[in-house]
Amino acid sequence: MSHHSAQDIAALSAIPNMRVYLPSDRHQTKKLIQALLQDQKCAYVRVGRNPVEDIYSEDDCPFEMNRAVVMADSEDYDVAVIACGEMVRPAIEAARALKSDGISAAVVDMYCVKPVDREAVLRVASKASLIVTVEEHAPFGGLGSMVSQIVAAECPKRVINLALPDVPVITGNSQEVFDTYGLNAEGIANTVRAAIR
Repeated sequence: MSHHSAQDIAALSAIPNMRVYLPSDRHQTKKLIQALLQDQKCAYVRVGRNPVEDIYSEDDCPFEMNRAVVMADSEDYDVAVIACGEMVRPAIEAARALKSDGISAAVVDMYCVKPVDREAVLRVASKASLIVTVEEHAPFGGLGSMVSQIVAAECPKRVINLALPDVPVITGNSQEVFDTYGLNAEGIANTVRAAIR
């Protein structure tokens, strides 16, 4: 299944001292690569095969190495959606849709999967009643697993992991794959609605 890279996060994260990054757009990718060039440590950077819509801009791209970007309209929210890579855009769109339903959502751009930003996970977990992780990866050994370990150990609450299924995935372009498995704004929003009601 090399054409989907559905197990790469788990495989690469298991390598000692390997860092794993999934930037969400070209601006974040640029800042990440510039930062990585400042040291000699190993790193794996996953980028999609298709262009993605910008999340940030040239002038507004918050970036601190190994620190997630937390996007929230207020300090209080019902759910925290923690996403990485290409899943950040649909997470933001889902948060907008949920807002119209009266459900407030923080979105966490967890571009740094290893080392995962533990502080950001605990900060949003302490405020939200539900955590939803979203990743273009198999359900084992990826972002959802890492977030679940942190939350279970230090701030127990419900975590739902939206991921590709543990089966060979369909063949298609990225959006077709995402739509098939609910890894889009509608799928994320519907998952949150069902869990909160």
